[in-house]
Amino acid sequence: MFNKLIKSLASLRFTIALISLLAVIFALGLIIPQKSLVKEIYFEWQKNSPALVAFLDALQLTEIYTSWLTLSLWGFFFLNLALVIWLRMPLVKKRIEMSESRIVDPETATGYIFRGSYALPAGMDGSAVIDLLAKRGYAVLGDEHGFFGVKNRYSPLAFVFFHLSFFLILLGGAISFYTTFIGYVDLAQGETFMGELERYSQAPPPALPKVGGIPKVAFTITSVTPQVVRNTPTGISVKLMDAGGTVHDLGINTPYITDNTFFVFKHLGMAPLFVLKDASGKDIEGAFFKLDVLQGRQDRFKLGGYEFITNFYPDYYLEKGTPATKSQEFKNPTFSIVIEQGGKKIGEGIVPKNGAMEFSGYRLEMQELPFWVRFYVIKERGVSILYAGFIIACCAVIWRLLFYRREIVGTVKDEDGERRIVIAAKSEFYKNLAEDEFAKLFDEMFGDKLKLKTDD
Repeated sequence: MFNKLIKSLASLRFTIALISLLAVIFALGLIIPQKSLVKEIYFEWQKNSPALVAFLDALQLTEIYTSWLTLSLWGFFFLNLALVIWLRMPLVKKRIEMSESRIVDPETATGYIFRGSYALPAGMDGSAVIDLLAKRGYAVLGDEHGFFGVKNRYSPLAFVFFHLSFFLILLGGAISFYTTFIGYVDLAQGETFMGELERYSQAPPPALPKVGGIPKVAFTITSVTPQVVRNTPTGISVKLMDAGGTVHDLGINTPYITDNTFFVFKHLGMAPLFVLKDASGKDIEGAFFKLDVLQGRQDRFKLGGYEFITNFYPDYYLEKGTPATKSQEFKNPTFSIVIEQGGKKIGEGIVPKNGAMEFSGYRLEMQELPFWVRFYVIKERGVSILYAGFIIACCAVIWRLLFYRREIVGTVKDEDGERRIVIAAKSEFYKNLAEDEFAKLFDEMFGDKLKLKTDD
């Protein structure tokens, strides 16, 4: 009964059934709004159809990817794959073992594509033949009265490694799918980030993992240095210090990696410290503002009940009375600002780095001008397993196709007063190439061919 159950769980029919059910599950996940993926749509749907949503919630169809049914199907799928490997292991073991039962008469052996009979050169006996085969990579069992040789004896193990790689790829993919976190976070120079969820951008909102938590990180942005050469942005250097005091240098293609999490640089902006003062010079309000104003973009901020519309010029100058920039290098960073209150324009002016502008009895000072950076944050725990699976799969395929198995059976006979070797050989793949390979091999080993025949 147990063996019957094992065979059923390892059967191809069971594999197809599991794949079909998982496909249905993922299709339903695309149709039914999921709590963890489209919260706004889900809550709106819940408000409009409370009875239907409550029914689907009870069946865990609104959390289908982490439901007991889906996790059970994944469990059975990996069990099926493991059983397939386990049941094939005895066959693989049998194929790589060297058994005397494999020593057969080359003239009557079935399944061999190449047969030949060669006169042995003077002074060569059966032991010398076996030595020659060994030098050409064959493992040989027997003697001149009958021997069996195999080249690339362990190539059947490539089957095991390939199925193992498939297991690892699926496992890594499943772990990544269920533990992936994706979000964006904007951080300015001098700002400390402790991994707080509320610090991540809400446009778009972060994609939370279905299993596990958000990234555990702690670091401070110590410097942001754009690299511009001949008016062309060429790179960026972002230095951050982690909780242990180690400084890391990030670039466009060099992310910061911690806790299976990648912080990838995506965007650069200006984060000026603006302070609003009254006529007496008393501070009314001040703050750092992350403004997305590079490459000609316009942004705005609010301070002291006023709205400030900003344009930024990295290398400011006046061109026929109009603000412009000579280059993209930060040689003369300056803001052009329009002030509004209640939708009405009440003033405008130019504020250079460490400069100020006056309006309506107030003074707006720019006291600092650091940069801010936007990081694309992704956490995937299964990536290393996934990569390992792909590497093993590639190695297994190369091993199986390039180092394929060749088998030889032979015996030495005395015929008409001369010693002859009778040989039969076969190969796993490439029948025509194998025939040419064996003919060349034996011609090199034994000289002129006296008799040669091949079987279809």
